[in-house]
Amino acid sequence: MARAANVSSQTVSNVLNGRGRVAESTRQRVQDVIHRMGYRPHAGAASLRTRRSGRIAHPIQPGELDPSNTIMLEFIRALTAAAGRRNHNLVLADGDGDIESLVHSGAVDAVVLADVVAGDPRVSALLRLGVPFACFGRIEPELSRNWIDVDGRASVRDLTARLLRAGHERIAFLGYATQSRWDSDREAGFRDAVAATGLVARVHKPPLDPAAVRDAIGALLDATPRPTAIVTGSDVLAGGVYVAASRRKIRIGDELAVTGFDGGLVAGLLSPSLTTLAIPLQYVGNWLVDRALAEINGATDLPSELITAELIAGESASLDVASG
Repeated sequence: MARAANVSSQTVSNVLNGRGRVAESTRQRVQDVIHRMGYRPHAGAASLRTRRSGRIAHPIQPGELDPSNTIMLEFIRALTAAAGRRNHNLVLADGDGDIESLVHSGAVDAVVLADVVAGDPRVSALLRLGVPFACFGRIEPELSRNWIDVDGRASVRDLTARLLRAGHERIAFLGYATQSRWDSDREAGFRDAVAATGLVARVHKPPLDPAAVRDAIGALLDATPRPTAIVTGSDVLAGGVYVAASRRKIRIGDELAVTGFDGGLVAGLLSPSLTTLAIPLQYVGNWLVDRALAEINGATDLPSELITAELIAGESASLDVASG
């Protein structure tokens, strides 16, 4: 395999065992050769040699497997694929269960957490137990390792600024009335951009209830004057605006600009195509698994990473600067 991939035997071993620093292009080339040659490592033999299970646990939080939570379902799929490419299995565990018992059972080598916030008790437990882990979500500033997160505030701020430069002055934000940091960050980004222009921020935050969301969207679209652009905190909310606008014969893209956040399955179903901020789930999944494996191998001094969402320009909102 090393000869076919034009790399050293050690590089092949690093890719197979998920250790060492291997460039992504090299890793992909080695994995292509492994796949082409049909190689399958013997899990039992590897486990006996390394005293490792070859499994990474992901504790599931309440609502994470809700069919309506499509972005988290896609995240789990990306995480599973990333683990598989590194010859590990992802084990879904009860998020309300005892992490200590899971770890002491020897069933897993590391843990990947999602929906992590500062002060998360799961992080404290893993640190106390000395368990390798990686987090999707920011933790305490003094814990500068182990996490990756999407900067929702900066992402929405930049998108809103582009809408403002495109000439939208009657612009509104539609989010959720939750205590989630993700929702708060996205709203804050909208407020930052609007405040920089001296305009008044129009923010609507209904509770997580379908009827309340429909009422909030209806109030926005029936207002006089109506907003020319609505920045939403999720693709699901953007879809709600599409439905309400269609019933009122308001043309998305022509008469009303709409943007989303997530970039998952919902965004792909909307027509006209949705301008949205996509969470790079494949990158996040790869990062989390690589970091968990690095922790297993003793690398505890690697920095965390704050990334921006990827802007997917669709037909629902023109981001061109207005002329004249």
